[in-house]
Amino acid sequence: MKQLILNEMKSLEIEIVSLLSQMIQIPSVNPPGDYEEICEFLYRKLTSYGLDVSVLPVPEEIVEQKGLQTKRKNIIATLKGIGSGPSLILNAHLDTVPEDDHNKWTFPPFSGMIHDGKIFGRGATDSKGRLAAYIGAALVLKRAGIPLYGDIIIAATCDEETGGELGAGYLTSNGLLKGDFALVEGYSQEIIHAMAGMTQLVIKSIGTPAHSGFKWNGINAIEKMAKVINGLEKLQAELMNEPSMINGMKYTTINVGIISGGTKSNVVPGGCEIEVDLRIIPEHSIDSIVERIENMISSLKEDDQDMNIILQKKGEAETTPTIVERNHPLIEALQEASKEINDVELPVTGVMGQSDSRWFIQNGIPAINYGPGTQANRVHGFDEFMEISNLLNTVKVISLFCINMVNKKIEKEVKR
Repeated sequence: MKQLILNEMKSLEIEIVSLLSQMIQIPSVNPPGDYEEICEFLYRKLTSYGLDVSVLPVPEEIVEQKGLQTKRKNIIATLKGIGSGPSLILNAHLDTVPEDDHNKWTFPPFSGMIHDGKIFGRGATDSKGRLAAYIGAALVLKRAGIPLYGDIIIAATCDEETGGELGAGYLTSNGLLKGDFALVEGYSQEIIHAMAGMTQLVIKSIGTPAHSGFKWNGINAIEKMAKVINGLEKLQAELMNEPSMINGMKYTTINVGIISGGTKSNVVPGGCEIEVDLRIIPEHSIDSIVERIENMISSLKEDDQDMNIILQKKGEAETTPTIVERNHPLIEALQEASKEINDVELPVTGVMGQSDSRWFIQNGIPAINYGPGTQANRVHGFDEFMEISNLLNTVKVISLFCINMVNKKIEKEVKR
């Protein structure tokens, strides 16, 4: 199989590089999230490759409920197998972060410029580079005529950069995207099998305003909040002594990211508010960490009867920690492919961020993260790029990985 893949790659290298360059030239910045042109392009391109392609728009009423002004669309393209094996989803997102100041780019951010063995532009790695690799792998398998027992499903989804709720979240939660396993965007130097949970809190301190010359007539909300912040610092120190056993993950973090309060320096402030971001390792639960914060605040109130503190979760910004076991068939199949193509066993690691893999895991589809590019590719920065050699090599690994997954019996893992 390796030789079939290598032979077919020789004739497809220019096509795969051109595909990525063309996708970069179609802006799909989120916000606002304009997916019309990129979806039209992919529909034509994937159809021309002989895949079964569907464009799945999110109902307008749902988009409007979220306060969004542009249509949300997702693309699903399938390379059909004979139906006796497990199906594998390859997921990357259509949207990119904004390009920021064009003058700080060496090449225009939507040029898809090919220079010095690299492809430059917004999305070159995150995540149009990953999408090009996944499409390239399906194209290799199809052109090589390699028989597949299960389906290879390419899911190009929207809105990952803003949480993925109307992309991978919408498709998996509504049964519009089904599969036995999923490979989600990632980097080529590692396999990510665990991601931190996340929630955000708003903590308010309510005091009583008064003239600063008569401070005893008021209750200083900022000073009360200072006690809360000090309590959060002490809790963070405790959590540092409860490290994760997962490679790449340190400990649950508490970050006070925003603080506001008061009106003038000569007024006892009647209000103060902070916003807190929590990143939670799989060994902890979101509820357990929030409860520890609530208990800390309750203890402060017992010692200071003038404290009036209100804690609230911030909207829907919450994701549970996710993990796939290190001996999972997904990881074993990818390691086999990496060793056969590159003679390298990849490190298996966790990260303190999140991706669309959580939507698959939460909906019963095991998922790991892997794809072309490295953390040196200036993702989200100026001059984002993809090394052509890395892109093409990763296509080879993913092609063999696909065969390993959909042509292997994994009876204990596959639920039919």
